[in-house]
Amino acid sequence: MIKSDKYKLREFYLKKRLSLNHAEIYKNNQKICKNIKSLPQITNENTIACYLTVNNEPNVQEVIDYLLKVKKSVVVPAFFENLGKYRFVRLSTLDNLKIGSYKIPQPSKLLPVDSKNIDLVLIPGLAFAKNGLRLGYGKGVYDRLLINIKTLKIAVAYDFQIIDYLEGESHDLKVDFIITEQRVFTTHNI
Repeated sequence: MIKSDKYKLREFYLKKRLSLNHAEIYKNNQKICKNIKSLPQITNENTIACYLTVNNEPNVQEVIDYLLKVKKSVVVPAFFENLGKYRFVRLSTLDNLKIGSYKIPQPSKLLPVDSKNIDLVLIPGLAFAKNGLRLGYGKGVYDRLLINIKTLKIAVAYDFQIIDYLEGESHDLKVDFIITEQRVFTTHNI
């Protein structure tokens, strides 16, 4: 797959996701969060990386609330202006968020966490292939955040974002599970 194909796929899936109405989003998010919380790994792991929603991504706030309630360590990506890059930071509350780079919410106070301490990560994207490859926004944020990190990677998506095949490059992130409102399945990556 050439880069222009990825560009067209990104454009198509972002447009499709942005066209979802509030009722569809709410109904699907409820099912997605239920599927995430039903995974044994969610209760078994201690440090879980989540994301804060933009552009009609599946909203995992219910999962974050649950994890904080049961005293799990929750981390999210945040942009450090002084470093010019993203790092994972501790999230202790959904209050006091600010808008960071790319209009992505992040904690006001940035407390970095070493990626090697993360047990499980929930990852958004524009599309995911059944073999575990992810099509993100093209900035490589998660590719860099999780490079050489051996942690369980779980894609969170709407079912229409699952495609049969993506051609990847050596640096492309692969996920172990894909969770949608309709299904939970492992990829060939395990």
